[in-house]
Amino acid sequence: MTEILDIAKRDGRWTECPSCSETIITARLQEHLWVCPHCDHHFRISAKDRIAILCDEGAFVEMDAAVHRIDEQGPPSDEAIRCGRASIKGRQCVLGVMDFTFKGGSMGVAVGQAVLDLMQGAQRKGLPLVVFCSSGGVRVQEGIWGLLQMLRTVHARTQTEDVPMITVFTDPTTGGVSASFAGLADIMIAEPGAKIGFAGPRVIEATMKCTLPPDFQDASRLMANGFLDMIVHRHRMRDTLASLLQWFCPA
Repeated sequence: MTEILDIAKRDGRWTECPSCSETIITARLQEHLWVCPHCDHHFRISAKDRIAILCDEGAFVEMDAAVHRIDEQGPPSDEAIRCGRASIKGRQCVLGVMDFTFKGGSMGVAVGQAVLDLMQGAQRKGLPLVVFCSSGGVRVQEGIWGLLQMLRTVHARTQTEDVPMITVFTDPTTGGVSASFAGLADIMIAEPGAKIGFAGPRVIEATMKCTLPPDFQDASRLMANGFLDMIVHRHRMRDTLASLLQWFCPA
């Protein structure tokens, strides 16, 4: 039986939960929006899956970052973020979804430019901005140009303060993304169990010569300390965002 399960896991028919180690039929897990039915662990998902779960059917129009326009449909970019105009239960918004499966969701020049395009596009269209963040931080392979994106995105946010912005922190959101535009939203939400922070716990412990609590950088702890406005289960995320968007963009 063990050998059969191992084969099923390798070909994708079954998936093992990294939290409770239960083996789940992948099709059932997908129907459950990639949330473990046994322990409620929220799996990391791609930008494509996130958009399919969140948006109204056929209502996501991809933004071509190369031409800096939010109203024209372009091909999906091969980058760590997907951007476009979307509808969530009939509520219009500009949507950015970071993808941890692409180079750990790292922010390089292309991602920084996409974030600028999102903010400026939302301002032009008079629509609220929703950004799902999932990133290991700045793309170190791009050196100082990667680090510069923190400054660029923060400056862009100061220039578009009139744009209502909602950040949704997913697991993980760390490094330069958490330290720049992600923390400048009007409303900050997180999925349960999301790891949110700047430096990793081992680096902090080594630097500060201290022992950190086991739930350090967990969404629940950040919520308790006032960093987050709410923690929202993936099954309720669509309804919650639609409810929030109605205040910014009435039907």
